[in-house]
Amino acid sequence: MPRDIQVSHLKALIAIAEENSFEAAAARVGRTQSAITQQMQKLEERVGKPLFETVGRRRELTSAGRTLVTYGREIVSLVGHALAATDRATESGVVTIGAPQEVAEELLPRILADFAEDWPHIRVMVYVDRSPALMAMLGEGRLDVTLSTRRNDKYDGALIATLPSLWIAGAGYRHDPKMPLPLILADEPSMFRRIALAALDLSGISHVERFTSPSLAGVRLCVAAGLGVTVRTESSFFAETRILGAEEGLPPLPDVNYYAYRTPTAASPAASALYTLIQSTADPKSAQGR
Repeated sequence: MPRDIQVSHLKALIAIAEENSFEAAAARVGRTQSAITQQMQKLEERVGKPLFETVGRRRELTSAGRTLVTYGREIVSLVGHALAATDRATESGVVTIGAPQEVAEELLPRILADFAEDWPHIRVMVYVDRSPALMAMLGEGRLDVTLSTRRNDKYDGALIATLPSLWIAGAGYRHDPKMPLPLILADEPSMFRRIALAALDLSGISHVERFTSPSLAGVRLCVAAGLGVTVRTESSFFAETRILGAEEGLPPLPDVNYYAYRTPTAASPAASALYTLIQSTADPKSAQGR
């Protein structure tokens, strides 16, 4: 005789074990008590051993019944995971995500790789821009998820990384404390621009803005050429750089927080999964000091 076991029978058995009652188990799984009793009779036929014994006025699990409950929980869980994976594998659509360039290159590669594995039929559109522009796109519904340096309690969000802002120069830069500090800055609106200028103004250090760029690529180019100093996170650069600080007479700088936000409107399951993945992958404590 075939010994195939129905998942619904295992779910009923688990409910009986956890509720300690056929009646309560029937209410939990949405069946009548007589239907639950019939399921257990069929399950005992498949197993070939009694799953219950009468102790006083109660029916309790036998050793075989307890063993089947233990394995049954694992089987039911695996079935649930298999069905969820099947849904992900066949769902199609588009998810949009935004990020500032420096944190996009630091955090997104591994996140997007994991997401693509779980949701192979979802097309992902990635927007790399400044935080103010990204937050505007989120508010307009053009992004499902975005990373941003902007703190905004209007949206469902979470802190995902804390990185130190640093004085950064190219490997060939030669610092001369007798001369005004040559700055390489992004144009407005730029949080890093404001951090640099505020720190220098408060410390009374003479400075001159030598190069200005609307993009991180332009800032990188000028830094690599050794033309001056900028303020960024270290993750913003791939080429060899120098970190400047107190030895060069430069003031300390604050840390920069990066947040993940999701659209305030109803999001697709894939967009929600991407947001959850970002939360679970990023660790603010481990990100500090990179």
